[in-house]
Amino acid sequence: MEQPAVTDLAKACDGVAQMIVKPAVRVPVAGACAVERPVQLEAILIGENRRVTLSPPAVLACATAAAIAAWVRDDIVPIADATGSPLTAIAVADSYNCRPRNRQAGAKPSAHGNGLAFDLGPMTLANKRSLTIGGDGLTVNARQLLKASACNRFGTVLGPGSDGYHEDHLHVDLIPRRPGRGICQWTLPGGDKK
Repeated sequence: MEQPAVTDLAKACDGVAQMIVKPAVRVPVAGACAVERPVQLEAILIGENRRVTLSPPAVLACATAAAIAAWVRDDIVPIADATGSPLTAIAVADSYNCRPRNRQAGAKPSAHGNGLAFDLGPMTLANKRSLTIGGDGLTVNARQLLKASACNRFGTVLGPGSDGYHEDHLHVDLIPRRPGRGICQWTLPGGDKK
């Protein structure tokens, strides 16, 4: 399967009008670490005059990029903006990466290897403050809202307290799961993993 040219990207990737994306290069579209319709997500457009930049750009399957863009636009931006300064950038802790889960030899393949996973790192506000998944800058209520939104949108959510591999970022993925079988593990202060 051939990767889409820039001019064909709008046809190949739903939701492209609300994102700044390019076709991802050197990403296999067949084989063990194949990505369906790979794109490089550089920013999410918020209204007409605003964008949230991803650094580095995230390489994802088109469907994952569209899901991340919707999550950022509809849920993360209002949560971050409520801290008093607009969200301007998100650090990408990981996106496409052909590797086993948690980088453990012999483990099952990671959803990152098919462009289905995104790891959210620190978020930067216009006033240069940083919001981290571990709590810096985010109130308990903001973390609760962020967790609820992630667990509502994605099949897997792993954050601090989940397994020791996600203490400083939030992993979300679109691995297909049966209804009611999603994984939502992020221990919030004063709470449990659920």
